Amino acid sequence: MNRLALRFGIMMTIVALAATLAGIWLAASDRENTSRAMLRPDRVMTVFPDPKPMRAFALTDHQNRVFDLSRLQGKWSFLFFGFTHCPDVCPTTLAELARARDDIARNSVGAEDVQFVFISVDPNRDTAGKLGQYVTYFHTTFLGVTGNDAQIAKLAAQLDAAYQVAFTPGMENYPVYHTTTVFLVDPRARYHAMFTPPLDAEAIARRFKVLRELEGAKAT
Repeated sequence: MNRLALRFGIMMTIVALAATLAGIWLAASDRENTSRAMLRPDRVMTVFPDPKPMRAFALTDHQNRVFDLSRLQGKWSFLFFGFTHCPDVCPTTLAELARARDDIARNSVGAEDVQFVFISVDPNRDTAGKLGQYVTYFHTTFLGVTGNDAQIAKLAAQLDAAYQVAFTPGMENYPVYHTTTVFLVDPRARYHAMFTPPLDAEAIARRFKVLRELEGAKAT
C-alpha cells in the first residue's frame, strides 16, 4: 500500500470512529401494527441530535446549472462523493441508491421532496456531459455535480467528507480515494444524518421513512 493510500485509510478510520461515537442511531420499532419509532443502536443510519446548518457553496450540475445552498432547501438530499472512473464503490453505491429511491417513491409520501446528488471530486476528467451520462444511467432523476478543487473542498469540509485525488499531469488513470459514506441533508439545508456501508436499499428507505415522519411530526 502506498503512503497516500495509507494516510487516507487512517483518516477514514478516524472519521468513522468519530461519527460512531457522536451519532444517535435511528431504527423502526419491531412491534407489529404500529408506526411508533425508537432510538436505538443501528448500523444503517446515524442521526445527529443537533443537525448542522450548511453554509454557502457553489458547484455546477450536469445540466450546467448552478448547484448551491438554495438547491438543498425544501428537499431531502442524499449526497455521495465519488468519480466516474471509479471501478467498484461508486457504481455499487449508486445502484443501491437507485433502488432506495424507487422504494421511497413507492411510499405513501413519495419522493417529490427527495433528491440524490453525486458529487464528483475529479473535475479534471468529469465534465458535465460525462457526469450526465453516468448518473442518469443509474436513475434518470439523479444529479451529477462538480466544480473546481476549491469549490468541491468547501462543500466536502462541511460534511467531513474525506477524499484525495492523486492527480499527475499526463497520467490518465491516476488514483482517487474518497469516503464511502452517503450524507443526508434535510429540507432546512442541515446536515442531518449519514449512511455507512454496507448499504442496503430497503433498509435505507425504511430508516428514511421513519426519520421523515418524525421530522414531520415536529413541524406540526
